[in-house]
Amino acid sequence: MQENVTTLNINTLTDKDVAKGVRFENPQSQFAPDGMVNPITGKKRIDSKTTINLNTQNYRMGKFMREFSKIGFDDLQEVVQPNGDTAWVMDRTIDNQDFNFYISQVDILSTITLTEVNSEEEIQQKAKEYKIKPKQTYITIDGIKYFIHMDVPMNFGTGQNNDTWINLGIFVLGDSLMKTAIAGVIAEIGLDAFDDVLKNLSSAVFETLWAVIIGPMRAVYRFIARLIGSLTEGEEFGAAVAAGRVAAGDAWTETFENITYRTLKHTVFAVIIIVTLMLIIDYVLHESYQNVYFYNLTSYDIQLDFPYKDEGEYHNLPTQNVLAKVDRKGPGGIDLGEWYNGVAFRYQSDSEFHGLGYTMRFKLFDPKTQKLVKTFSCLFDVPFSGDNSLYASTSEPSSYSNYYSSNSGDHKVTQYSANDSHQEIIVTYDYLSGKHTDPGTGNKLYLYSSLVIIRDVV
Repeated sequence: MQENVTTLNINTLTDKDVAKGVRFENPQSQFAPDGMVNPITGKKRIDSKTTINLNTQNYRMGKFMREFSKIGFDDLQEVVQPNGDTAWVMDRTIDNQDFNFYISQVDILSTITLTEVNSEEEIQQKAKEYKIKPKQTYITIDGIKYFIHMDVPMNFGTGQNNDTWINLGIFVLGDSLMKTAIAGVIAEIGLDAFDDVLKNLSSAVFETLWAVIIGPMRAVYRFIARLIGSLTEGEEFGAAVAAGRVAAGDAWTETFENITYRTLKHTVFAVIIIVTLMLIIDYVLHESYQNVYFYNLTSYDIQLDFPYKDEGEYHNLPTQNVLAKVDRKGPGGIDLGEWYNGVAFRYQSDSEFHGLGYTMRFKLFDPKTQKLVKTFSCLFDVPFSGDNSLYASTSEPSSYSNYYSSNSGDHKVTQYSANDSHQEIIVTYDYLSGKHTDPGTGNKLYLYSSLVIIRDVV
């Protein structure tokens, strides 16, 4: 049925054996509808209390992420599920609230997909992308060529809720041990039955396939954990990615080659929202800081930028492209509902003599055609002394400089919104003036947190 299927000796299998047969690709993440973003979905009222609570939750998750980044895969608790699945879990209580992490055999095995190769051009493209030989890009079954993909989905939650999902895709080389294991499974259960893998695996076949999959899963775990650890320790994003590759192990160097700053900054990597805002530095002089969380709850891809800056500068923005909401499916096609994307950054005065002030532009694109549909705008003004102000609109001004000078100082409120009958933009502050406690350090700073939410009008 398939070509060149050999027997694997799983007792002598090493990370190095597996590493040379896979390449990592397409990191993704989203926020769950029943998780931390639940208070800002639908038609729910958003005010300073919402901002304070969501900011506190993000910091608590950040503390959990810091703990997560310190442990190894072998330190996770292995839990056999009632349905026969095995999960690896971690639980911690942070500020009297339960936080957890888990990965699951079922989740990983059910993502293995075979995609039929349609053309020689596809083969050449894959070979160029992963810097491999064309014959390494595919597996042949019954004379038909297939690309093999799989994923390692990682779940972070609070209590009984799933909050954040992070996924790192894997491309399987056609001359690898992984290919041999998958081909062996197909030889035993048949290609048609492979779509329902978990119900058709004998214990022996399952053991063989899982022995190969566990290697990439461990490497992914080490990569993500080290990335988070580097960010919470204050490293720049590019250096954190490099540290993650090193942590994954020498054997995995090639497989992480495509995971670069360029790859991640154009991917919605929601965990960055949680960890990047832990990088606030406590200055003795009067500098002003603003933590900004942007959430895209629409069906549009949104590109953001800063067309006019009056005072200060933004920092730690991993991507300016925030993808549309998606309908996620779980194992067995279970409907997990709409999951959302977002990004966060820190804006600061960079001076003890000035406040901060700037405008933002949000371009909404049709995800299928990438045609620009509409543009929303907003501004934030945090003066050196006096109350903060903000503003938002559902159109693009002809001059952002005039837009800022005409509207800054007018709306000294903790929440402002505008809508065009289809979508609305909401901007917030937690406080309008004074020093406030940094949840991460406990220090008193001129620190403010803001939400920028673009959501459908219900």
